[in-house]
Amino acid sequence: MSKFKKILKWVLILVLVLYVSLCCFYYFSQEKVLFNTSVKLKHEHVFKFSEPFEERYIPMPDKKKLNGVLFKAKESKGLILWFPGGRGMIDSIGVDSKPYTDLKYDLFILNFRGYGKSEGEISSEKQFKQDMQSVYDYFKKEYQEKNIILFGYSAGTGPAASIAASNNPKMLILQAPYYSMENEAQRAFFYLPIPLLSRYEFPIYSYLQKTKCPIVLIHGDNDKKIPAKTSSYRLKEFLKPTDQLIILKGQGHNYYLENAAYLHELSRIIK
Repeated sequence: MSKFKKILKWVLILVLVLYVSLCCFYYFSQEKVLFNTSVKLKHEHVFKFSEPFEERYIPMPDKKKLNGVLFKAKESKGLILWFPGGRGMIDSIGVDSKPYTDLKYDLFILNFRGYGKSEGEISSEKQFKQDMQSVYDYFKKEYQEKNIILFGYSAGTGPAASIAASNNPKMLILQAPYYSMENEAQRAFFYLPIPLLSRYEFPIYSYLQKTKCPIVLIHGDNDKKIPAKTSSYRLKEFLKPTDQLIILKGQGHNYYLENAAYLHELSRIIK
């Protein structure tokens, strides 16, 4: 074997080893890659919001507790159960509850397991879904299910859709949704065999087909993080004739509450 062939052989072996190592890293580190739980808050941390609120600690089956904040509306019609984006509900992202409570709905914003003050760590999709179902069941003791609106944003759209598919809420609203978490991972890590490695699928396209309540998809046409053409436009085919897809002109992935058209649509949708 010539010297060149020997070098080529070892280069190929090295590339293969590195690629397999990268695949293994992704498989065993998906929680860190997909969920940004790096910002933790101490139990004694004091939230500072402009509107009155109360903290809730919701017990999970494994005795861990998930933290969240409840904003009360005057003459409340029900509850908007908000599943946040990838950074969770921490002070740095800011929370403006008034546009929602002005619609006469209480607003609860959840911290997923491992986010903010919530205890534990995300370890599987099954666990994640069980957590969300536990939160939903917790609030069914306070609100009639027919008056609960599930609202998912970005990373929270998959969990929200999964709960809507197996329950009977008043409505499901998905803001900047993905097609599936697996699909988003494949877009980000196009060089990896994600379908073989993924432990988190959250197939929204499948959940929508099982959801009986009204569905509203809201997406900005200038969203660079989760482009509407790779998600909401594809999800449209799984909507019922009475469901809605709302595309906001010029809207990016963040700062929806600064968009007058968005606020108008909220007031039209949430009754």
